[in-house]
Amino acid sequence: MIFIASLNSKEPILAKQIAGALSIPREFLNKVMQQLVRAGFLASVRGPGGGFVLAKDPKDITIFDIVKEIDGTEWFESCLLRVGLCDLQNPCVMHEFWVKIKNQVRAILDHESLADLVKEMRNGKRVLQFAEDFILLKKIKTQMGIN
Repeated sequence: MIFIASLNSKEPILAKQIAGALSIPREFLNKVMQQLVRAGFLASVRGPGGGFVLAKDPKDITIFDIVKEIDGTEWFESCLLRVGLCDLQNPCVMHEFWVKIKNQVRAILDHESLADLVKEMRNGKRVLQFAEDFILLKKIKTQMGIN
C-alpha cells in the first residue's frame, strides 16, 4: 500500500513490479493484493496497461484499516496469557496492563494514515527497503520522490 501510494500516480502498477521492487514472493503478494481489493483499498485494472491502483485517498486509509484487513483484529481482542475468556469479570494477572498496551497501539494505528507514512518516507523519517537488483529501481525511486 505504501509503495502504491508513494508512486503518486493514477497509472496502474503490476503486482510483479511491486514484488520485484520489494523482494516479496509474487504468489503471497497476489493474495494480499486481492484482500485489499475486496476491502476497497485497491482497484484492480485488467488488460494491457492494467495492474493495481489506490481506490481511496491515502488520507482516508489508516494503518489500522490495513492491519485489520490483512491480519484481522484478534491481537486486539485476545489475552496475553490465556486462550479463554479474559475480561473485567474474569481477568488474568496481566489484564489491565495488556488492555492499556493494546489501546495505545490501536490509537497509534488509528491515528496514522497511509498518507502520513508516505510523507514521512519522502522526508527521510521512514525507509522503504528495495531490492537492490530491481531493474526499475531508479525510475521508481524518482517517481516516489526519494533517493
